[in-house]
Order: sequence, then C-alpha cells, then structure tokens
Amino acid sequence: MQEAFKRWRELTSKLPENSVGRMPHGFYRIDYWLEGDLKDVELLELQKILKKAEIHNTCWPMFVNASVPVFEPYENDGILECWIKPGDAGIERMFYDAAHCDFWQATPSGRLMLIRGYQEDVAETFLPASILDMTLPVWRLGEGLLHAARLAQLLKRKDAEITVHFRALYTGLSGRLLRSWAKPLLGGINMEGSAARSDEAMLETAVPAHRIEGDLAVCVYPLVASLFERFGVSKLSPGYVKEEIDSFLQRKQETAQ
Repeated sequence: MQEAFKRWRELTSKLPENSVGRMPHGFYRIDYWLEGDLKDVELLELQKILKKAEIHNTCWPMFVNASVPVFEPYENDGILECWIKPGDAGIERMFYDAAHCDFWQATPSGRLMLIRGYQEDVAETFLPASILDMTLPVWRLGEGLLHAARLAQLLKRKDAEITVHFRALYTGLSGRLLRSWAKPLLGGINMEGSAARSDEAMLETAVPAHRIEGDLAVCVYPLVASLFERFGVSKLSPGYVKEEIDSFLQRKQETAQ
C-alpha cells in the first residue's frame, strides 16, 4: 500500500500545483486483498479478468478499464497500473475534475488499490471541501465490496474459500458537513450532525467473499456507521443503509433495461 501511494505521489508531483489531479481537497482510497487459494495468472490475463469484474451500477466504475488507449491499464514493475490523467497533463478529456482522475493498481496475487477525488467538490451549489454526501459513501463502499467478491469468484480455485480484507480511507474531512446532495429528496431523514471531528477516517472489515453479495447492506453498515460517527451521527439506522444499497443495486437493473 505504501509503495502504491508513493507511486501516485510521484506521478502527480509532475502536475501543476493547482491541478485537480493532485486532489487538493482530499480523496478516498479503497484497497483490499484476497486471502485464500487463488489461481496463478499473468498480468495480461488479470487485465481481462478485471474487465469482467467491473461493477456498472454507476456511470464511472471502480478500477475502470478504459478502452481509450491513453487511459488503458499498463504494466509497471510487475503490477497492473492505471492513471486517468487530468487535462493539464496534456490529455484531451471530457471530465476535468478530481472525481475522474483515478489512480489504481492491481496484482495477480489479489491485491488492489484505488484513489479517487470527491464528486461533491465539483458541485456548483457548494464550495469544495464543504460537504460529504450521505448517499455516495454507501454506494462506493458497496461497490468496492462487490468488486472484491466478484474478483474473488473469478480468481479462486475450485471450491476455495476466499476472505476479503477490505479498507477504505477518507481524507480531507475537516470542516465538511454531511448533506444530502446526490439524492436531495430523502424524505424525513436528517443526519446532518456536526462538522467532521477528524480529517481522516480509516474503515476496515474482513468478510468471506461468498457472503458479500447476499448480505451487502450488512457488510457495508459498520463501515458507514464508523464514517458517519466522525460527523456526530451516533445511531445510524441499518434500514437507511439497506435502503441506499437497494437503490444502488436497482441502478444496475435500470441500466440493463
């Protein structure tokens, strides 16, 4: 993890000081590793497997495997790596914000890491670094766990039991308030609490891969509850997390229609 983060720092150090690619207002980092009997795969095969593992419940999936040559994953010192460069790196692109400047790495041994900026910081109705949305963390944590479960299914040997060791780091939280932005019409739900009590939040869990899809809301709940505690929300309703996870999963059905 330290080497991956160091690599991202090296890449972004070449950008202008005010570049969104540096994610100046903070970022969230998802990383996980798969424990168990996994197949031996080469990097080229891993890239194909990651393409199959993509979760398309949102418009910008985690560990995006773009077909545009300049954004395609590539090998770096035996690791599969992808950096979605910002426009000020000399790349023509549609989205020019930190939420679409992903950096990720993946190894054949089942270790993955993703860094991404906040969508909230692009909103015209709020100043950057002023809010954390109430819905997006639930969706992103659910997406990350689903990705791990799907990759475990694709990489495991027959009948192997795989455990997902999952972490999420949220940075740049100081001064942010919880707000309903992605889904503004949340009837009767008020969890705005107070400003974040710390600048970072590390969330961790370990869960059998085969449990994740069927119990996704249960797996996500303690992670979200821990994150929201930083904003003074001490009694997060499990029903709220389940409702948001159901909404997230429904998006895939609507996209497929």
